[in-house]
Amino acid sequence: MKRIAVVYPLLSSYLLPVLQGIADSGGVLLDVLYSPPPPGTGFGEHLPFEHSNVKWIEVEERQPFGNTIGMSQKGIAKYLYTTQPDAILIWANPRYVSFWGVLLVARLFGIPVYPRGHGLFKKTKVSLLHRIMYKVIVGLSKRYICYTPQVKESLLRISIPEEKLAVDYNSLYVSHPVPSEERTGDEKGILFIGRLRQLCGIELLIEAATIVHKNFDLDLHIIGEGIKSEYVQEIASQSIWINYHGMVYSEEKIREISRLCRFGCQPGYTGLSVVHLMGLSLPVIVHGDPHAQMGPEPEYILHGSNGYMYGNQGDVGSLARALEEMLNLSSKKMKLLQERSFHTYSKLNFPPYHERLLAILEGGAGEELPLHEVTSEEIINM
Repeated sequence: MKRIAVVYPLLSSYLLPVLQGIADSGGVLLDVLYSPPPPGTGFGEHLPFEHSNVKWIEVEERQPFGNTIGMSQKGIAKYLYTTQPDAILIWANPRYVSFWGVLLVARLFGIPVYPRGHGLFKKTKVSLLHRIMYKVIVGLSKRYICYTPQVKESLLRISIPEEKLAVDYNSLYVSHPVPSEERTGDEKGILFIGRLRQLCGIELLIEAATIVHKNFDLDLHIIGEGIKSEYVQEIASQSIWINYHGMVYSEEKIREISRLCRFGCQPGYTGLSVVHLMGLSLPVIVHGDPHAQMGPEPEYILHGSNGYMYGNQGDVGSLARALEEMLNLSSKKMKLLQERSFHTYSKLNFPPYHERLLAILEGGAGEELPLHEVTSEEIINM
């Protein structure tokens, strides 16, 4: 059986069903090298699942200079030397010394390595250092796996050969989705879901929703935890229309909370949370600057069709106007947005994400997903 090493500093919960899908496919053994997330970061506790084809290897993470540069995962080079897997899937974070170590050791032993990451999509201007760095990364790799087409474009702009790039359309599985036919379009809630971290924009959302609440009967629902938890809890205790649910591990409970909501809003740095919301048939409001996002996944949102882009991050007036416009939509128009939001989620998971990723690890180039082939019409202006 083919043995694939998966090297991730932080094992996010969305990866677990992806890894299980790969393990269930048969013919593949997975060695997952991971470090537990630091407490209070909002990642939650993700317990590895039991599977005969999966070996979990917890390794120590070192951050001698904080979450900046020089980070590393201890013992990975030794694992590669003793085990020599058939392929390596690794999170492409150049700030990790161990990432560079994996690239070099893999080249030494002839092991194909597949970094996957954001590329240069956040860079409005690419420095000479970053050009050289990514050309070295891709040169030492079998293929660089791009989260989205936008990531691929960012690397093509610095003349990375297209045959060295693949797109896996980063996604997640919502175990308890809400199909759009279960929506009415006249719900009154707004849902935020994700880590309450710096730049998540939760303060902005609360401020904008407070402005809009003067003229609309709405409820704000917030799911997640992190360094902003105490602030959100204090605000929610003073307002009966703001509901802070904390970290919710039950997908069934998230589904039931989402049924109270009309759309989602991720006003600051965000990423995969937009896919989670679309899996609940919730169109998503995000800001319109792709270079100021945590991940490239807001690229999946098409303004006026399956979501709304409100302008520049931090603009409370623009966000308030976006909330008002979405709340003013007729139930018929809102239901169309909800349908197209779930359509996008469905496209992102057909074929299943783990099958697309495994096909790339087995030598494929990835395939284009036509996310918006029937969603180009702008519903909000109909």
